[in-house]
Amino acid sequence: MFIYCSTKDSPKNVGQTICSANFVEEDKHVWKVKDAGEYFTIETDSKESCVAAIYRIGSFVVGIEVDDNCASKVIEALIEIYGFEKVKWLSAR
Repeated sequence: MFIYCSTKDSPKNVGQTICSANFVEEDKHVWKVKDAGEYFTIETDSKESCVAAIYRIGSFVVGIEVDDNCASKVIEALIEIYGFEKVKWLSAR
Protein backbone atom coordinates (compact mmCIF):
# COMPACT_ATOMS: atom_id res chain seq x y z
CA MET A 1 0.00 0.00 0.00
CA PHE A 2 1.28 3.46 -0.88
CA ILE A 3 0.25 6.37 1.36
CA TYR A 4 0.92 10.04 0.67
CA CYS A 5 0.75 12.77 3.29
CA SER A 6 0.87 16.43 2.31
CA THR A 7 3.09 18.03 4.97
CA LYS A 8 6.32 19.93 5.46
CA ASP A 9 7.14 17.69 8.45
CA SER A 10 10.21 15.52 8.06
CA PRO A 11 9.77 11.82 7.27
CA LYS A 12 11.21 11.06 10.72
CA ASN A 13 8.53 13.20 12.43
CA VAL A 14 5.78 11.54 10.37
CA GLY A 15 7.17 8.14 11.37
CA GLN A 16 7.25 9.12 15.04
CA THR A 17 3.63 10.29 14.79
CA ILE A 18 2.61 6.89 13.38
CA CYS A 19 4.58 5.04 16.06
CA SER A 20 3.13 7.12 18.91
CA ALA A 21 -0.42 6.41 17.75
CA ASN A 22 0.24 2.65 17.66
CA PHE A 23 2.25 2.21 20.87
CA VAL A 24 0.97 -0.69 23.02
CA GLU A 25 3.53 -1.79 25.59
CA GLU A 26 1.57 -4.57 27.35
CA ASP A 27 1.17 -6.60 24.15
CA LYS A 28 4.68 -5.70 22.94
CA HIS A 29 3.32 -3.94 19.84
CA VAL A 30 6.09 -1.38 20.15
CA TRP A 31 6.60 0.53 16.90
CA LYS A 32 10.02 2.10 16.28
CA VAL A 33 11.41 4.52 13.69
CA LYS A 34 14.85 3.61 12.36
CA ASP A 35 17.14 5.72 10.17
CA ALA A 36 18.05 3.88 6.96
CA GLY A 37 20.04 6.64 5.27
CA GLU A 38 17.90 8.40 2.68
CA TYR A 39 14.66 7.16 4.24
CA PHE A 40 13.25 5.91 7.57
CA THR A 41 11.65 2.60 8.43
CA ILE A 42 9.05 1.57 10.99
CA GLU A 43 9.36 -1.85 12.56
CA THR A 44 7.42 -3.58 15.35
CA ASP A 45 8.27 -6.01 18.10
CA SER A 46 4.99 -7.89 17.60
CA LYS A 47 4.44 -11.11 15.70
CA GLU A 48 2.57 -9.18 13.01
CA SER A 49 4.49 -8.27 9.89
CA CYS A 50 4.31 -4.51 9.84
CA VAL A 51 7.12 -2.67 8.15
CA ALA A 52 6.99 0.74 6.50
CA ALA A 53 9.41 2.89 4.52
CA ILE A 54 8.98 6.67 4.86
CA TYR A 55 10.62 9.21 2.55
CA ARG A 56 10.23 12.72 1.16
CA ILE A 57 8.70 13.26 -2.30
CA GLY A 58 9.21 16.88 -3.30
CA SER A 59 8.95 19.63 -0.71
CA PHE A 60 5.39 19.08 0.56
CA VAL A 61 4.72 15.34 0.38
CA VAL A 62 5.90 12.40 2.44
CA GLY A 63 5.53 8.95 0.89
CA ILE A 64 4.94 5.85 2.95
CA GLU A 65 5.10 2.28 1.67
CA VAL A 66 3.51 -0.11 4.16
CA ASP A 67 2.39 -3.73 4.42
CA ASP A 68 -1.30 -4.09 3.58
CA ASN A 69 -2.08 -5.80 6.90
CA CYS A 70 -1.20 -2.71 8.95
CA ALA A 71 -2.09 0.05 6.48
CA SER A 72 -5.28 0.96 8.35
CA LYS A 73 -3.28 1.66 11.54
CA VAL A 74 -0.97 3.98 9.61
CA ILE A 75 -3.77 5.76 7.72
CA GLU A 76 -5.83 6.30 10.89
CA ALA A 77 -2.85 7.83 12.71
CA LEU A 78 -2.09 10.19 9.80
CA ILE A 79 -5.71 11.31 9.37
CA GLU A 80 -5.96 12.04 13.09
CA ILE A 81 -2.95 14.39 12.98
CA TYR A 82 -2.94 15.80 9.42
CA GLY A 83 -6.60 15.55 8.43
CA PHE A 84 -8.44 13.54 5.78
CA GLU A 85 -7.79 16.06 2.99
CA LYS A 86 -3.98 15.72 3.38
CA VAL A 87 -3.76 11.91 3.36
CA LYS A 88 -4.23 9.79 0.23
CA TRP A 89 -3.59 6.10 -0.35
CA LEU A 90 -3.29 3.69 -3.23
CA SER A 91 -3.36 -0.09 -3.19
CA ALA A 92 -1.03 -1.60 -5.76
CA ARG A 93 -2.55 -5.05 -6.11
